[in-house]
Amino acid sequence: MRKFVKAVITAVLSLSIFVSCGVLTGCGKRAKTIRVCASDVPHAEVLNECVKDLLAKDGWILEVTILDWTIQNDSVASGDYDANYFQHVPYLNTYTGKTELFASCKVHYEPLGIYYGKATVGTPVTSGKTFAICDDVSNAIRAFNLLEAKGVISKTVEGENYPVNADGETLNMSETSKTWTSVNGQVSVTLVAENLLVSSLADYDFACLPCNTAYTGKINSSKRAAVEDNITEVAGKANIIAARKADYNSDAKYKAKIDALTSAMLSKEVADYFAQKYLGAMTCDSTTQIDLR
Repeated sequence: MRKFVKAVITAVLSLSIFVSCGVLTGCGKRAKTIRVCASDVPHAEVLNECVKDLLAKDGWILEVTILDWTIQNDSVASGDYDANYFQHVPYLNTYTGKTELFASCKVHYEPLGIYYGKATVGTPVTSGKTFAICDDVSNAIRAFNLLEAKGVISKTVEGENYPVNADGETLNMSETSKTWTSVNGQVSVTLVAENLLVSSLADYDFACLPCNTAYTGKINSSKRAAVEDNITEVAGKANIIAARKADYNSDAKYKAKIDALTSAMLSKEVADYFAQKYLGAMTCDSTTQIDLR
């Protein structure tokens, strides 16, 4: 009788192990699965179309979920995902969740560019009189700063008329005003809804297009007259892989996942994918692919 009971207990335990960690649920598969949440373009595309195959060569399974950017940090912090890919370091530094996240690497930068509109290709941007820019505050500030960096307008000359406040984060224009004019009246900059920027190109000498706008509008980088290219700015705001810091430092299995993902993101294959897929609109090279571990 004792032998029978022992046999039954052994069988039950064996079945329990089989169910929880065997064929039915694939415990080994879970251990080799990296779960990443990301924004759609280019983040999820890069992960699914390039990085997934790179990781598979070393036996890793990459699962990618597209999530709204506003919940991605919380989703990683809670353990629902191993890492995310959507933000830059300055944004990550604003995260106030109880679980600390860190950037394992920087990957790519999405620059704002000045594209030819009515102006003939080859015309210097300093010869432009009319410019269209995106009407959301963040991109509008970037556009004005880019125009200043390329010599179209001057902070010194404009003085209080310069549309970006000293804090660099506030647009000094009324909510109803859609056009800014330089003090000498020679340059006008009009705020245009993002979804109308590409179709409005022919109405302005030049237009400042966020790279995703240029890409989805099929505007090749050969039509770009200038671009954000300050090395410090590019490296500082390159998009990153973010993961849980404490788990990375204390959990060998989790660290192995993040290290594998990070190495793949820093590969030449990823840089080549960006160059070919996004028509040169995005920057992914030695200036942006930076190991932060």
